[in-house]
Amino acid sequence: MKANCINPISAGAQMSIKAFYYDFCEFMVENYSATPDELTLDWNCVGATARYHGQNRAFEVRLWERSDGYLGIPNMTVIIHVFHISGLIPDAESEAVAVSLWLRDTAKANGFRHIANPDERPEAADNQVPECKIACLTL
Repeated sequence: MKANCINPISAGAQMSIKAFYYDFCEFMVENYSATPDELTLDWNCVGATARYHGQNRAFEVRLWERSDGYLGIPNMTVIIHVFHISGLIPDAESEAVAVSLWLRDTAKANGFRHIANPDERPEAADNQVPECKIACLTL
């Protein structure tokens, strides 16, 4: 991991990110026959971004150890940055639900405590993170 950071990512968060990415790659290979050139993990100062860009689908997930106060996002949050399944896919809606559930369960299994959608406003849900300016749910 190379990034110019004042506060480096902790070893525990690095392990969670790597474990999530391993599971992410495995899921994409099993379900979409992903190839190595369609999968990337890019590190940054607060975590990393896992990406899959394949035919008719694209997923980008930010795996943040911390947000440094940005939008009130808490530590150890998975942020769904890009979630695209082409309307050309048969039963795209069911597939989207299945991928969403997989993301939630895999995030929790790998030590993340929250999942967020920056394109949505806070939700009226019991597990909505208070003071967060986007939809951000405790897992």
